[in-house]
Amino acid sequence: MNRGKWNGATYSPLAEQLSPASMEALRAIGHVSTVYDVCAGTGNFALPAARSGIAVHALDLSASQLEVARERWIPHPGTTEPTFTVGDAQSLPWPDSSADACVSIFGIIFCPDPAIALSEMMRVTRPGGSVCVATWSENGWAAALRREAASAWNGITPLPTTWSNSNEFEKAAAGLVSVRSTSHVLEWHLPAGSDPVEELCDQAPALKDFRETVRRAGNWASMSAHLRSTLAPYLRSSAASPVATSEYILHVGTVPNADTAPFRTRG
Repeated sequence: MNRGKWNGATYSPLAEQLSPASMEALRAIGHVSTVYDVCAGTGNFALPAARSGIAVHALDLSASQLEVARERWIPHPGTTEPTFTVGDAQSLPWPDSSADACVSIFGIIFCPDPAIALSEMMRVTRPGGSVCVATWSENGWAAALRREAASAWNGITPLPTTWSNSNEFEKAAAGLVSVRSTSHVLEWHLPAGSDPVEELCDQAPALKDFRETVRRAGNWASMSAHLRSTLAPYLRSSAASPVATSEYILHVGTVPNADTAPFRTRG
């Protein structure tokens, strides 16, 4: 994962757009005592989870994004501020079986090897605990831009395709039981009068990085026009601003008893 790309990202607008997925994840894991938030970003999941009374330990590769999360924390009676750790999702610093749940919202899908990060999430979650991962699905603007960009630009995809359907996740999470994958729709509210492609690239680090790569090659004008036409079917007008819709999947599974989960001990 490119640390510089995420450290330099203006992530706050995107974080607001993604917050409904964090609330769905919080409902999915239920009321637990301790949760790890992997690739926590600016605290979209960690902060509301802590406000609900859960002890939260958040990890991200980007120190700058975690600093934003710290600044966003507002103390409430009976709650504890999350801990924030700069670290690698593919080598989590926490002990085996040490949390009731482990969550990653559009996070580990960007890792160099997401399967390793998923295995680490499973390792640190106690038997009977939940592992919850949000990924982009094969439907909506995110998937459409991903397909069209890859087709038009040497197979480079601006957004990951990792676990974009339930079958893919079940194969990767073979050590989990009771796996369920539910589809949800995110609405992206764009400023009135804005170029939707440029706006999405400004908000999302992965899209911004893709834009800069194509721009350096001198092909951004034609690429952006192509992506604009691709995005059009997923845009609708609202009273305040255009809205782009995209589907995501929330994958949730349970860690089985220790004697049936050999993957959970780091060698």
